[in-house]
Amino acid sequence: MLLNPKLKAFRSSKLLILFTICTAMFADGFIYGLVAPVIPFVLRDQKLVAESKLQLSTSLLIAAFSIADFFGAPLCACILFGVSQNVGMLLASRLLQGFSSSILYTVGLAVLVDTVKKEEVGQWMGTAMSCNNIGMIISPLVGGVVYDKSGKMSVFAIMIALGAFDILLRVLMKEGPRDVSVAVAADDPPSYQLEDSTFKSATSSTNGCDPTTPPTEKAPRRRLPGIISLLRSPRLLAALYGCFINECIVASLCAVLPLFVNSIFHWTALEAGLLFLTIAIPALAGPLAGALSDRLGARWVAVSGFLLTAPPLILLRLVNDDSKEHMILLCGLLALAGCTIIFFLSPLGAECSFVAEEYSKSQDYDMYASSFSLMNCSLAAAGLLGPLAAGGLEEAFGWKATTLALGVLCLSGAIPCALVTGSRQKSKIEEESDG
Repeated sequence: MLLNPKLKAFRSSKLLILFTICTAMFADGFIYGLVAPVIPFVLRDQKLVAESKLQLSTSLLIAAFSIADFFGAPLCACILFGVSQNVGMLLASRLLQGFSSSILYTVGLAVLVDTVKKEEVGQWMGTAMSCNNIGMIISPLVGGVVYDKSGKMSVFAIMIALGAFDILLRVLMKEGPRDVSVAVAADDPPSYQLEDSTFKSATSSTNGCDPTTPPTEKAPRRRLPGIISLLRSPRLLAALYGCFINECIVASLCAVLPLFVNSIFHWTALEAGLLFLTIAIPALAGPLAGALSDRLGARWVAVSGFLLTAPPLILLRLVNDDSKEHMILLCGLLALAGCTIIFFLSPLGAECSFVAEEYSKSQDYDMYASSFSLMNCSLAAAGLLGPLAAGGLEEAFGWKATTLALGVLCLSGAIPCALVTGSRQKSKIEEESDG
């Protein structure tokens, strides 16, 4: 009985909550990418598809995760209930993985924002997103090693073990009390109401009327649904597009790299998995990028990330020969891209929470879950479109066109970020009330 209060305190402690969320984010990314280097070799070894359809089938199976993830955000329970039992093993496993991911981004990141102080949001958001990226990038290494040494079933055993540990932590964690400093209190009306009442008072005084005279009643203005209000924010749209680009790049590389290095360097699943370490190790600096954005602001940190990541992605086209020099060049360019990509993922993830905070003050309910649900949809859309587009480009136009497309996509993210990220633009609701 004496341990009970201590256990309760530990369950709701900041350390356990953050560790649980970061572990969940890591597990989500890890399970997503674990089979990336394994899928083409499973399809080839078991002769499940023709050699000419190997890249397309690999991209489809990687994208299957995001099909469930995208529709799971608003309709997770319904889709999960309606999943057929006769879907093929690989496709079914990828679909089912997506459902847990949709809930994680919507709820998990909202809990994280409630747990940390406002000035720490960027740092911890960077930590959580980096855990997801590290899991996604390091998992091909583990998958390649395990598949090369022990076969397919050992790969799925790792997925089950990590999933069980993740579930245990989620059950053990007890969410602490909400930070009401962000939520709109009942006796603290939204800013647009204050502005409106002040405007009415000033008008009545100007017209010589008694300001205490009740104004003529007007029909209450219809308030837009939370998600629609958020989608009218250019600042949030820029953040969602940046998150889309990050996920698209990582998912595309997971889809095309294993087959590319197999065709050029004749690497196995083990060697293809080791290659992803070049991106995974720099991702450990994600919290540093988040702390930098907390100090300097998200705008120019994110813009710098986009501008610095595009060149190494485009220069990947120079790798086209089976030689040690080209192997070193490939590893070096991937490592450079891994060092710079963190500088736009962490700040833009924090931007989603800051926009939600601003809109929460002009609504009578919190917008965090809606904001992170939109973020999840953008990531899922990237995870769906990235592998399919990269696989199609690789088959139709080759490696050089694929890397050029990734570089141009990365550059495009700098434009909206430079224009609106971090800006304190007034929401549409406030503009309408001022008018």
